[in-house]
Amino acid sequence: MFKDIQLNCANFSTEMINDTDLESLKKSFVDVLTHDLKTPILAQIRVLEMLVEEQFGSLNNEQQEMLNLTLESCNYMYAMVATLISTYKFDIEAPELNYSNFNIMQIIENAIKKTKSFLQENNIKVVVIPEIKNPIISGDVIRLTKVIHTLLFNSLNSAFKNSIMKIYLEEDNTNISVKFESRSGYITPEKMRKRFQIHTYHNQKYDKIGTGIGLYLVNKIIEKHHGKIIAESSITQKNILGFQIPIAAPNEFYYENCV
Repeated sequence: MFKDIQLNCANFSTEMINDTDLESLKKSFVDVLTHDLKTPILAQIRVLEMLVEEQFGSLNNEQQEMLNLTLESCNYMYAMVATLISTYKFDIEAPELNYSNFNIMQIIENAIKKTKSFLQENNIKVVVIPEIKNPIISGDVIRLTKVIHTLLFNSLNSAFKNSIMKIYLEEDNTNISVKFESRSGYITPEKMRKRFQIHTYHNQKYDKIGTGIGLYLVNKIIEKHHGKIIAESSITQKNILGFQIPIAAPNEFYYENCV
């Protein structure tokens, strides 16, 4: 009898999905994530921040530690929800890119600055090797900034302590590539492919620096820029994450010198 109930529920769910616009279901899902999860988590983060700052009274060391751990967990959850929302919105809305000219070196330098404490804690040094004539390129600066932050953070999260990360900027006649080379464990080709799939995204340890928008969405953004992802791993424990995109805008209208 219990199996019959399960079967009836499954059939009902299937019929409901078949009779409902799939795009409408996706949009409803995004709305639920935004209003029922993202907003309450943000409110929790704001309260925890005030408690950590001792705006409601002094705290002992144990209380500070517990609140900081809770705040880190909430920030991680907020980042994951934001990742899901961004991913589904990108798939549903297929947004157009807002092209502008910007300095890619400046974006990379700002991303490195945001990892300063992590670099110090793990004694990781970052070396930028710009083998390009001009750092000004065309693209959607907001989305490419998120791409750079995500690839940098993912590379650092898996990098060995006391190691050196090298960031290469290279160009040919039409394309520019950015590569983050880290010393870290070997990743099989199958596992490397899965890192860019939406249903297998995961971070080994949530309390490391953030992973931004997720590698699945990174791939989508680079494809939208008519580019490609670079993902390589060597048994010599050298991994490379990066991307290649055209230097100039592909006939789209774009705003000059936004950044």
